[in-house]
Amino acid sequence: MNNSLQTFSYKQTPLYYQDIGKGKVILLIHGFLENHSMWKNTIESFSSKARCIAPDLFGHGNSPAFGYVHSMKTYAEVLSKLMHHLQIEEYAVIGHSMGGYVALELLQLQPEKISDLVLLNSTPLADTTERKKDRERAIRAIQKFPEAFVQMAVKNLFLPENQIRLAQEIDEAIAEAKKCSQQGIIATLQGLKNRINHVESFAKANCNKLVIAGKKDQVVPFESLKDSIKNSHAKLLSFNGGHMSHLEFSEELNLALAHFLKLK
Repeated sequence: MNNSLQTFSYKQTPLYYQDIGKGKVILLIHGFLENHSMWKNTIESFSSKARCIAPDLFGHGNSPAFGYVHSMKTYAEVLSKLMHHLQIEEYAVIGHSMGGYVALELLQLQPEKISDLVLLNSTPLADTTERKKDRERAIRAIQKFPEAFVQMAVKNLFLPENQIRLAQEIDEAIAEAKKCSQQGIIATLQGLKNRINHVESFAKANCNKLVIAGKKDQVVPFESLKDSIKNSHAKLLSFNGGHMSHLEFSEELNLALAHFLKLK
């Protein structure tokens, strides 16, 4: 398998991405403090039957920060340009957490190109007032204690009962998160805080829709998520876990995704 990254230039800034496999095109969008490597298991499972494109969003992984606010719309704009550059006319999108917010913006830009949309531990809801305050606190914390912030922020994505079972995965996630620059983290937090509500646009979207949730997710509360998608005709799949379904239930998740995307 070719694991090397390719680059695409957006306004003189390089965006790094992985492009592996042949067949149905799947765009895999990582979450906050993650990068393309979070999709390792999914890509290994899918690349014999699909073409997987996994970018490092600006400020994450190998891609440098892009200015002082990474809006979800900017991320979507970059990815729409990348897909145009790769001459891809139709594709499925899977977005984890923040990646789902970006996917919802991408749906606004290219509704005719997106055949399937999966929100993985993500929501069409905007930040609550309290959540926005949390983002502000996070910005102050990253300015003062960058390393401690990253370590704590990643650990908090995992349920306490999974901390021992997934100790190695947590260490790897922390190591990947440390590749994010301080500017990139702050710019992304600003973008997350200012993102808009997509409940209505998600409900109206004509593509095939799947929402995958963790019943104990401490980042995306299950009940409010369930309520937000009730008029969307989206399928809902829930795991008895937290925010990191791709690590907590990797095999079950890949089976569910392959079934939904009709991968042979």
